[in-house]
Amino acid sequence: MLSPERNITHLSVWINVVLTGLKLAAGVFGHSQALIADAIHSLSDFATDIAVLVGLRFSSKPVDEDHAYGHGKYETLAAAFIGMALAYVGIRIAGSAIQRIFHAMHGDPLAMPSAFAFWAAVLSIAIKEWLCRATMKVARATGSSSLVANAWHHRSDAFSSIATAAGVGAAVFLGNDWLILDPIAALFVSLFLLKIAWRILREQVGDLTDQSLAPELCEEILAMACGIPGIAEPHHLRTRMVGRSPVIDMHIRLRSDLPLREAHDIATRLEQTLRQRFGKETIANLHLEPYSG
Repeated sequence: MLSPERNITHLSVWINVVLTGLKLAAGVFGHSQALIADAIHSLSDFATDIAVLVGLRFSSKPVDEDHAYGHGKYETLAAAFIGMALAYVGIRIAGSAIQRIFHAMHGDPLAMPSAFAFWAAVLSIAIKEWLCRATMKVARATGSSSLVANAWHHRSDAFSSIATAAGVGAAVFLGNDWLILDPIAALFVSLFLLKIAWRILREQVGDLTDQSLAPELCEEILAMACGIPGIAEPHHLRTRMVGRSPVIDMHIRLRSDLPLREAHDIATRLEQTLRQRFGKETIANLHLEPYSG
């Protein structure tokens, strides 16, 4: 039986295949550069769906001798690939759109898009927004960073289709004076793609370079340690993420006259508290320091 992450991603694969074919055909036969750019975006969605499936397959492997902290970084790599794919597509679309705008400003005629291209873009908006919400729901339930990235990719496709529909619709329904809006819409799509790509890459590079958890979360961890009876002066806190699992290293001070079993029980209570807050896969490494009470 497939996991919820794989189920929603398999569904996404088939939807993106169909949408890519539909928008590409509508863009080519409907003479719309914006819709062709939108089709390429959907094709990149298909590629990133495959990256998510590969990432989920490897990241779900259990701890082994070569990966004592698990395989969660594979999912981070998959999410980073999604960001790079979005950036590449955005740059290519922007270059093509700027070229067409430049030629149009120098008198080269632009082709009139068809109404078929407009309605294909409208259909894409509805489908991709639904897919974004369905994917984000699963991502929040499972804590999957690659699914969050893929959900944003779906929404970026929906927004790019909005720009496409606006540009194509203006050209189709308002006449030749508005034909320039088709490549302008394609340029707008590219800028949106680059913004989303930056957001995804910034988060994933942080995880790959062992960036600490947010300052407010670190303060919360220290407060949780102080809230455990018997623990004094938690310090030397270090945090990072391995896939979906936080790694928390911390020094805590305990009375030097405590029996070993009691000291162990106090440390275990803190570990359990951290796992209740951050998930059962949380890795907590505690260093106990004695002090004279």
